[in-house]
Amino acid sequence: MTQTKLDVTYSEDTASENGWPNLKRQRSWGPFAVFSSSVSTAIATWCFIIGGFAAYYLPAVPGTMAVLAGSLIGILFIVLACLPPSSKYGIDGVASSVPQLGTRGSVLSVVLIYLTTLGWNIYLFVLLGRAVESIGGAFFSDLPSWIVGAAAITAVLLVTAIIRTGTPAVRKVSQLIAVSVLILSFVIMGLLLYSVGLDTLLSAPAIAPNESVHVNWSSAMEVLIASNLSWWAYTGAIVRNSPSARQSLWPVVLGLGLAVGVGSLTGFYGGLVIPESGGDPTQYLVEIGGPVVGIISLAFIILANIGTAVIGVYASTIATRQLPLMSKMKWVPSTLVATVPALILAGFFPDIAFANFSVFLSFLGIAFAPMCGIQIMDYFLLRRQTLNVAAIYDRRPTSAYYYWRGFNPVGFIAFFSGVLVYLYLLDPITYESRTPFEFMTATIPTVIVAGLIYWLGTKLLLVPQGKGEYKTVKKINSNPVKQ
Repeated sequence: MTQTKLDVTYSEDTASENGWPNLKRQRSWGPFAVFSSSVSTAIATWCFIIGGFAAYYLPAVPGTMAVLAGSLIGILFIVLACLPPSSKYGIDGVASSVPQLGTRGSVLSVVLIYLTTLGWNIYLFVLLGRAVESIGGAFFSDLPSWIVGAAAITAVLLVTAIIRTGTPAVRKVSQLIAVSVLILSFVIMGLLLYSVGLDTLLSAPAIAPNESVHVNWSSAMEVLIASNLSWWAYTGAIVRNSPSARQSLWPVVLGLGLAVGVGSLTGFYGGLVIPESGGDPTQYLVEIGGPVVGIISLAFIILANIGTAVIGVYASTIATRQLPLMSKMKWVPSTLVATVPALILAGFFPDIAFANFSVFLSFLGIAFAPMCGIQIMDYFLLRRQTLNVAAIYDRRPTSAYYYWRGFNPVGFIAFFSGVLVYLYLLDPITYESRTPFEFMTATIPTVIVAGLIYWLGTKLLLVPQGKGEYKTVKKINSNPVKQ
């Protein structure tokens, strides 16, 4: 036990489960552990559905470039916003947002992380249920309609059992699955190309392109950029276990960024040649690969979704445990806050959830593009890569990040200004866009505008009022506990 400056008992044994910073001596995840966790997070059935959406806008060759470019642009924002503070100080996404939102205002981050991980997990469980349905369909011609929901409920219960031991479970599961799911993605792609032929793929038109080629390019890229921005909810929970940003950088770029692009290409090609599948391989694997190969592949899809859901529940639980009420709960009961809603929605309303996937993708861009812009501006240009970690966990009015009643109005103004920019550029329901979306996507201008507004508000309000410790940032003792 070590006593902090805040008169709060700090325990190294529970730091990884209660949102406290991990000390350097606790951060045992090397590059492979970070990479395997990242790959296990990124590669799941959702990649295939994301790629299926890109198939609406572009044919094979330009679509391939757009998918990969969008993945790398999205992960660039995540690497700049999340990786440096989380890996330097051993903190997660909620803690890293306190300097911009305030000690109470960071509840916004908790809500965003919770909704994002819950949304992804719901789709994982639904798609896992669809995989079970496809396997069953290879043997039985008339399956009951509730089979998808029943499989989803079983998966939720399995994930709840796996996550009960906390961080060790995340690392063991992710390393077990990482290599398998990468191979699986290439196997599915190979089966698809062997079945339909390369010429068929290259000649396949986009499913429902816009009249403007520029809009089509931006739309396809936006799907991947927005999807990768959701890693804001996961990255901190992963890299806070690594001793340095240098060791985490390429594992995150390759594991979370490029892996999504590669996985999405499989769904993209499937969407082009089998439009009715929407890119979901569970709908055609048995048909193109035969019962044995198809069922083995579908079994790996189930395994991949379980691994990704474990990391999602872990990230969500870490975030919610930073709320005062949740922090008093034991680890296992607190995980139920993340799993019970997923059980209800995926188990009893799978069709409704699956039908709104495109709206969910837009929500990711709306939520995390402004957050990335604010954090990049604050950490690199305003604070010069230095945070007062003790102040992050100090909820008293004397905290440097208390601002006004625990809220930083500049952070919230910048955030919601970014939201308005995104909504102006792209309607999340109809996907209708406005200029300059066709040249810049919706995410990139949102990141820029939110960052600039935060910079302006800090210079005009926070610095003159002496809020946020901007004038003394170089003198901060950043260690909340003894290393």
